[in-house]
Amino acid sequence: MAVRCLPPLFLLTLTLNVGLAAESEVQVPLVVDKPHLERLLSDALGLDEQGRGRLEAERCTYLDLSDLRLETVDKRLALSLGLSATSGVMVLGHCRGPGPASSRLHLELKPGINASGTAVTFTTQGAELRRPDGSEGLLSRPSRLLAESLVMPRLDQTIIDVSGLLDAIDSLIKEFKPDIPDSGNLLNDRVRLSGVASDEQGLAAQLTLKVRQPPPATASTEPALQPSELVEWERVEDELDGFLTVLVARLASQVDNRDLQLDFLALLLDTRQRIAVALLEDNPVADPVRLLFMDAWNGLRPLLARLEPLDVIDDRDLRLAGFIAAGDALAALDALGPEFGLEISRDGLRRLARLLMAGEAPVSFTPLPLNENTVLRSLFGLDPHGPATGPALPSLQWWQRLLPLAHASTLPLAESLRGVVASPATLDEYLDLVARLLDAVYSEHMASGSRIPADYRDLFGPLVQATAWRESCWRHYVGPIDEPRVIRSSMGAIGMMQIMGRVWRGVYDVERLEAEIEYNIGAGIEILEHYLVDYALRRGEHQHPGGADNLVRATYAAYNGG
Repeated sequence: MAVRCLPPLFLLTLTLNVGLAAESEVQVPLVVDKPHLERLLSDALGLDEQGRGRLEAERCTYLDLSDLRLETVDKRLALSLGLSATSGVMVLGHCRGPGPASSRLHLELKPGINASGTAVTFTTQGAELRRPDGSEGLLSRPSRLLAESLVMPRLDQTIIDVSGLLDAIDSLIKEFKPDIPDSGNLLNDRVRLSGVASDEQGLAAQLTLKVRQPPPATASTEPALQPSELVEWERVEDELDGFLTVLVARLASQVDNRDLQLDFLALLLDTRQRIAVALLEDNPVADPVRLLFMDAWNGLRPLLARLEPLDVIDDRDLRLAGFIAAGDALAALDALGPEFGLEISRDGLRRLARLLMAGEAPVSFTPLPLNENTVLRSLFGLDPHGPATGPALPSLQWWQRLLPLAHASTLPLAESLRGVVASPATLDEYLDLVARLLDAVYSEHMASGSRIPADYRDLFGPLVQATAWRESCWRHYVGPIDEPRVIRSSMGAIGMMQIMGRVWRGVYDVERLEAEIEYNIGAGIEILEHYLVDYALRRGEHQHPGGADNLVRATYAAYNGG
C-alpha cells in the first residue's frame, strides 16, 4: 500500500455556501506517501528493482543512475540521485573519452495541479550537482549538461493522474445518493483536485466536491418500514456483511502487523453483531443500513490510516487512495445533514469494493456463504481444517445404561448425546456424558496446538466448563424428549456454547454448529481461546489488580458479548 488519507481527526473540511443556499462544498484530503512517489519517480527515470538505470544521449554519452532518495525538508520535496556521467565519441568502432565522472544531483520537486484538476504535476527547481559525498566542488560540464537534458525533463513530465479515480468517486456518489427531485444530479460539478502541498508523509492533495443543496428535510416522525422495504434492507444488510467480510479478509491478509489484523477482525465481528441486532427489530425506522454502513466506516477509517506504506499489494493505480477518499466523501456528504443522507445499495457497495479490488471484486456479496472459510480461520489463528471435535470414544447412551448389559451397544461419545433432552430421571447420566464430552473436545484442542501460554492453561479448562454451564446449563437440546430442538437464544445464539452463527459464519460452518454438539463445543473453545489470547492477554488484563482472575472475567465478558 502506498497511499493513504489523513486520520479521522483531519478528514473532512466542510464549507457551506449558506448565503447562496444552493450549493455545498465538501473537501476531502488525499495523501500520497513518499514510497509511492519514489516508485513513481523511479519508473519515470527507468530505474530497475535495484534502483539502477541508464539514460543515453547517444551511444558513447550516457548517465548511469542509482540511489534515488526522496525527503521532506521544510515542507519541500527534496530529491537526490546518484549520477555517473560518461561522455565520449565513437572512434573506429570504440568509444573514446575520459572515464565516468561521479556526482550527485540535488533538486526540489514542486507539486502543482493541471488545468482540469485531474492530475498532480511536478516542476524541478534549484537543481545542483555535488560530489558523491555531498560536498560542493567543481564538476564537469558534461555531467551538468547530461543531467539537464536527460534527467530533469523526465521529472518535469511526471504526473499523478487521478482522473479515473475522480470519475469513480463521481459514479459512486450517484450510486449512493439518488437524483434530487427537480434539480437533477446531486453533484453540481465533478470531483476535482483543488490543492496540493508537500508534507511529512509525502503529498497532501485535496479533493473538492460541489453539491446541490437539497430542499431542507421536514421535521417528522419517520414511518416504520413497509414489508417490502424490510425484505430489501435485509438483503442489503447481507450485502454489507459480505462487503465488509471480503474487504477485511483482503486487507488483514496483506499486513504483517498482528495487532492491526486483530483490530480488522474485531471490526468485522462487531459489525456483524450490529447487523444481527438490527435484524431482530420488529419495526425499524429510518434507514438501518445507512447507520450500519456509517458505523462500519467510522470503525474502518482509523484502521486504514494505520496501514504502512506498500502494505497493500500492487497499488500503483492508487486503489487504496480511491477507496479511502470515496468513503470519506460519502461520510462528508452524510454529515451535511439528513437531506443529504445516503441510500446504501447493493450496486453501490460493489462499486466501492471495485475501487480497491478492481477485477478481483466479486460480482455479488450474496448469498452469504455459511460454511468454513480457510482464509478467515487462518486470520483468526485457527486450524484451517476446523475445530477439534474430540476422539470417537466408545460410550453408552444414557438410556442404554439403564438396560441389562447384554442389550447395550457402544456409540461414539458425541452420538450418545445426539437429540437427548436432559430430564430429572436421567440427569446424573446426562451430566456425566456432557462432562466427558467437554473434557474430550478440550483435551484434543489443547493437544493439537493451543496458543495459550503455559502459565495460564490451568485456568482455561474450568473456564470452558463454566462457560458452557453459564450459556446453556450444559444443554444442546430442549423441548419434549420425543421432539428435541436445538437450544437457541432470542438473539439467535445456537447450541450448548451459544454461538452466534450470523457473527461467526465463515469461521465456522453454521449448519454444523446446530447439528453437531461436539462441533459446537469445539467452536466455543476456539472462540474462548481467541478472546483470552488475542483480547485479554494482549490488553494486559492480568497486569491490573486482580491478576489472572481478570483474564477469566475479561474473556467471558467478550465471549458473552459476541
